[in-house]
Amino acid sequence: MQHVEMRDYCGDYEDIAEFWHRVWIPEYGGKMWVTAADAAFFRWLVGPQSGALCPVAYDGTKLVGSLFSVPHSLRIGSSVHDIGLAFGLTVGPDHRRFALPLIERLHRDNAERGIAFTLGTVVNDPTSPSNRFWTKYAQAFPQNLSFLFPVNYWAKGLAPGVLARAGIKRWERMAMQALGPLIQLTPHRHDPHVRSYQSADLEQCAQILHKSSAGFDWALTWPPEQLTHRLEGPTCGTLVFERDGCVQGMVNYYCLSMQGRERVLAAVIALWADDGLTGAQRVRLLSHVCNHLRERGVHLVTAPRCAMMPAPAFLANLFFPVPGPWHLVALWPKVPLPLPKTWSLLVM
Repeated sequence: MQHVEMRDYCGDYEDIAEFWHRVWIPEYGGKMWVTAADAAFFRWLVGPQSGALCPVAYDGTKLVGSLFSVPHSLRIGSSVHDIGLAFGLTVGPDHRRFALPLIERLHRDNAERGIAFTLGTVVNDPTSPSNRFWTKYAQAFPQNLSFLFPVNYWAKGLAPGVLARAGIKRWERMAMQALGPLIQLTPHRHDPHVRSYQSADLEQCAQILHKSSAGFDWALTWPPEQLTHRLEGPTCGTLVFERDGCVQGMVNYYCLSMQGRERVLAAVIALWADDGLTGAQRVRLLSHVCNHLRERGVHLVTAPRCAMMPAPAFLANLFFPVPGPWHLVALWPKVPLPLPKTWSLLVM
């Protein structure tokens, strides 16, 4: 074995995507849904324009470890903190010992940037290697990691036949076979007030996003450049609700492949904000989003169950509440972290 070198990533993300698939799918395939993102997705999410930190490990020319952290700002109560949103700690089976050095490198890099703490997710299954590693890390360095709360989801199948074949658990496949024709329905089709986002909508969307999250305990803040990167990303889509020339609501999503027993195309609703839409208008907006996605070949739609997402609209559109496979954790906190009752976060 050659000397393993740690450095910041500077490639085209093709090897990142290949490495991710090589490690995660054999480890978790058939046991839980696994992200099967391509290089374009990684270029958007953690490429140079994102400002992400990307420490990696190479054994010669072979990628054997990676970790990502995207900088953001988070308001907790009335205080705003610079944070990192970390994900994707991945090490090859023969290089597991390099997980800790990757984490420590990210810790040093974040400290140099003045990051108050880093949020990440851990597989919520005590039998998984990821969960065992992070549990041992928390036991060894209790001041460095805190388990916060599970992240649950809304989920809706748009292509029940595909999902009946791809579902991991037997009950998932049976539910899609029995209830799929009902689950895929929406109470409305297209809403004439909903259209695709345009760059000129940025300021109104930023105002709506700020206003709608002002009362949450925890909420990300959105500088114009960062919001533009999110709303106009190549793997993203954004729809706005407009009346009388005024944008009153927005929904942002991103698409990626997910590996179950088969591969499916999923959409994750990442941001929802509106300025006083009625319950009926929210239902129609979400119906429009679902039909828009179905027309683009999406099989499954999910969204985090948080204060940002209007629960009555999701229930009316036959989304089901699903226990999440992830647990939110905080790394290297330098400030007190009172657990939020209401929150608006990006869950990578």
